[in-house]
Amino acid sequence: MLLSHIRRSQRHRFLIVAISLGASALCGFYATHLRIDANLDALLPRNTETIRAMREAKTRLGSSDLYTIAISIQDPAELARIQDRLADSLRKWPDVVYAQSQRDNSFFRKHALLYLPQDQLRKISREIQDLRLDLGKQGPLTVDLLDEDSAAAKPKREWFDADLPQQLGLPDEAAESFTRFLKKGKTGADQYDSKSGIPDSLRSRLMGRTREGKLVGLVQASLSKPSSDFDYVKTVVARSHALLGPLRSEYGARLNIGVEGPYKELAEVDSLASNGLLATLISVGLNILIIAAFFRNFGSVFLVFLQAVIACLVTLALTMGIYGHLNLYTAFVVSILFGMGIDFSIYVLGYALRLVREGEDWATALARTLDELFFSLLVGASTTVAGLLTLLASKFVGFYEFGVQASAGIVVSLAGVYLLLPAYLFAMESLGSVPGFAWLRIRAADPIRWPFSWRPDWPKLVKGTALTVCAGALVLGFFIPRLAFEYDFSKLRDTRGEKDGGLPVSVALGSNRTSSQPVVVMARDSASMAALQDTLLRRLTVNRDPYLRSFLTLATFVPPVQAQQERMLEINHIGELISARVFDRAKGDDSAMIANLRDLAMTSPFHPADIPPWALNLLRERDGSYGRLGFIYGRYNSSNALDASVFQEHYGHLSAGGERLASFSTSFVFSDIIHIVKSDSLRVSIWMVGVLILLLALIFRDWRLLIACLIQMAVGLVWILGLMGLSGLKIGPFNLIVITTLQGYAVDVGSYMLLGYLRLGRHRIGELYGGIGVLVAVSTLTTTAGYAGMLFTTHMGIASIGKFAVLGLLALLGTSMCLTPWLALKLLPEPKLAAAAAAAKAKA
Repeated sequence: MLLSHIRRSQRHRFLIVAISLGASALCGFYATHLRIDANLDALLPRNTETIRAMREAKTRLGSSDLYTIAISIQDPAELARIQDRLADSLRKWPDVVYAQSQRDNSFFRKHALLYLPQDQLRKISREIQDLRLDLGKQGPLTVDLLDEDSAAAKPKREWFDADLPQQLGLPDEAAESFTRFLKKGKTGADQYDSKSGIPDSLRSRLMGRTREGKLVGLVQASLSKPSSDFDYVKTVVARSHALLGPLRSEYGARLNIGVEGPYKELAEVDSLASNGLLATLISVGLNILIIAAFFRNFGSVFLVFLQAVIACLVTLALTMGIYGHLNLYTAFVVSILFGMGIDFSIYVLGYALRLVREGEDWATALARTLDELFFSLLVGASTTVAGLLTLLASKFVGFYEFGVQASAGIVVSLAGVYLLLPAYLFAMESLGSVPGFAWLRIRAADPIRWPFSWRPDWPKLVKGTALTVCAGALVLGFFIPRLAFEYDFSKLRDTRGEKDGGLPVSVALGSNRTSSQPVVVMARDSASMAALQDTLLRRLTVNRDPYLRSFLTLATFVPPVQAQQERMLEINHIGELISARVFDRAKGDDSAMIANLRDLAMTSPFHPADIPPWALNLLRERDGSYGRLGFIYGRYNSSNALDASVFQEHYGHLSAGGERLASFSTSFVFSDIIHIVKSDSLRVSIWMVGVLILLLALIFRDWRLLIACLIQMAVGLVWILGLMGLSGLKIGPFNLIVITTLQGYAVDVGSYMLLGYLRLGRHRIGELYGGIGVLVAVSTLTTTAGYAGMLFTTHMGIASIGKFAVLGLLALLGTSMCLTPWLALKLLPEPKLAAAAAAAKAKA
């Protein structure tokens, strides 16, 4: 059947080539419509709690992440003009919910006492009465007789507790009315004033000065989509360049301006396509060099290269038809397939060339090759595809789609070898006879020979290398516990164009709510959000939760009506007390406090409609309503999935007022990805081992072959994990995808060597290494080259895939070449054909 197919391919070679090239061109054109969906949230199952909350947040709020532009220039007036200019431009964006460059806190300072509970207001009344007694005891003569030392020794009056603003969960805008009167300490009077040196007319602006004197201002906007939507962020990035470019040109070196916060991830968004192209070009270049070094003939290189290109184009067309996009994990599938897919072509062409050197014609050589290697190629493809298809058991979309696309590419590559390679070879041979096209002819170069005059004793050498590999595995096993997991996504992002830490946003905010990636909490009933306020206040003040920095609800800005009325009774009492003229004698901090209280006591109850629009905008939904949204600001590293997971346990599953509240933060996406990836990797790896054992048992039907493959795979994996622990290379959410590929490849390499041994026998170990061994080495190097392109990308997560795969493939190549022949000698009997040939040779 094979010979008939090859004869038919020889007769209709140009027709088959034309049809396949035309179909490949159509596939390539169709694949140009593929887009890269780099959204991290797109990798999570659609039914997860985080994704449901994200969809609700997009519908009701837009985005909880704030788009922040930081500006640094030394002139405050100039900075204010730039802020206004940027804010006006942002308001013209169709997806901007609101934009702001200033926060006038005078309303909250005026109503500050209404935020204090009864016990604090009573304490103020007691302090006022104590001060009145002290002042009443002092006549003019008494004051003159007091010396400076005794006055200095007298302790200062503590009007408020040092931790009052945080203990009470006061809104930051009101808390500053009290901080200057607190005793010295972590929030005391020695706190640095970021507004120093800024004119009074500009103090309400989002600007502040660092301790080193650098003036920093902000313009913040709420956008309609979150920063986890990378396609959207890419649009925002383009707008940012257009928005900030003219300012940079106009002000030159005097101005330092840039995007800060979650929308700062410009390099990661911009570079995915370029990194994918770079990795593909490097992988293709390395593969061409490896193939050229092995075949040493341009025609052979061109044939293998063309087969790989066709397989990649067909695979991309299938991807377009099934998914319509590439995700963050499959964006580099072409470079990987280019290395994995050409293995079959290398095996077939290399084996056929050896037969041609022995005197066979191309048709007979191809028929024998495809026949004799069918079992080996089937085992190799089956184990690789099985490893990839076990990813279908994963809930993680990145793994799932990668498994489908890569396994499809392997099947297409193997099918192309049987269906197309003969026709292309005959077509190139025919064209090679045309003047000027002789370079297309495929010539059988001299085989690669052992470079030294010494001829090893192969059984002894095999035994020595096997023992060395086993001893190395024992040593490296002690380094496996040192293998760590990378949880911090900031170390797995694109590093291109990174500068320093950026401008200090917190100094311009002057607020505890410094995080631009808060948890947005959504309720259906405003009463539930009011109940959540009490829960959060207790966690902040009583439980002292170290993960909770602050929170914001409508009740944060607007205390309940009943509470305001009760507090007004005490505030009116305070106003009556401090109206006495005796307090005109107060001096120092007491005098300042009396003056401040006289202003603060002139307050009245207020309603949500009374608070400034910029403050209400923080809690306003897209339909204009408010009171059912809240924000929680954490004290944790939001890019670290481990920290984010702990914070998510505390504040991602809240209930209040009998209602289960929806909670979303971009950091929860990191947490969910790590959780799913780790659980899926373990489950898929176990499935992979089971599938491989079943598959090998069905194919080999010999327990000795199965045991040899599994031992070789186990030793290879110990080497890989031990080398990673020794070198400090971490496992992470990106490179975990390589584990199943390596498991399949370990069996793949071992099976080629074992099946080669069954054809040759124990007396032809040198020929095993020189034939199948060389082909295994070359195919492994081409697969390694497919991953090696990732090493040169600027995305650290993608580069970690390349590091893990390159180390793993080379370790498996070394352990397989050293250990598998020895296992074959120990476990497998002498093949009958090989034994008969050896006996005939001995008799002759």
